[in-house]
Amino acid sequence: MGWFNKKKTSKNNTPKPQTTQKGSSIVRSQSITICLDAGFHPASSLPTIRETKLRPADEIAGRLHAIKALVLWIMVPSENLPDEKITNFINQNELLDYMTLEEKEILDASRNDIELRNSIGWKFENAWPLAWYFGYDEPEISGQMMTGEQMQEIFINYTCSLDSLISDWLPQQHTLEEEKLVEKEDLFYCLHNAVRSAQLGGNTTPDDFDPIGNGGVIHERRYSLTWMLSDGTEWGNTDLST
Repeated sequence: MGWFNKKKTSKNNTPKPQTTQKGSSIVRSQSITICLDAGFHPASSLPTIRETKLRPADEIAGRLHAIKALVLWIMVPSENLPDEKITNFINQNELLDYMTLEEKEILDASRNDIELRNSIGWKFENAWPLAWYFGYDEPEISGQMMTGEQMQEIFINYTCSLDSLISDWLPQQHTLEEEKLVEKEDLFYCLHNAVRSAQLGGNTTPDDFDPIGNGGVIHERRYSLTWMLSDGTEWGNTDLST
């Protein structure tokens, strides 16, 4: 597991959250254009002004690293990565604060649980927008699930090692401009609306798009984007209405 090792970095102040209003006509026009060009047809009546507040970077980092710990627990055999390595990482970085009750229960489950292993891929989709905030590729809108190779790239290059502290890693990271995050969240808000309409039988997504499988990918990526712009809201209470 040497590819998870990274050098510790010095500590600086974490950027403070800022408040912004999104959904201007220009942002929405851009979102609708991208949707239509890709074969998605969101409702024209969606509100264009929604209040948002960027979450502190340390909380975004905490959620990303919590997902990392959960994925490693389920996907990497204990003979390659001992339990204590992961639990120490969780405890030292207080990552339980960024997990739901159901996610905490994963840490009490067998690391060979096939059912959990088959479902953990949805955490990949949550991780992509969070890693994008720290410099990873932009989340795609095709609905195709992330690959293991992509997740490994995030773990190697866009998170700290299991031997490090997030508080040391974070100050050295370049974070995304809030404007870009607002624009991307609005796009996925519109995509999510088209997906939900398709799940109810509407012809609102591309012909080769599975409203359930591919739609789930859009849902999970939108989840993280909206959560990042919902300071003060717990992960499980994120407003995903469309």
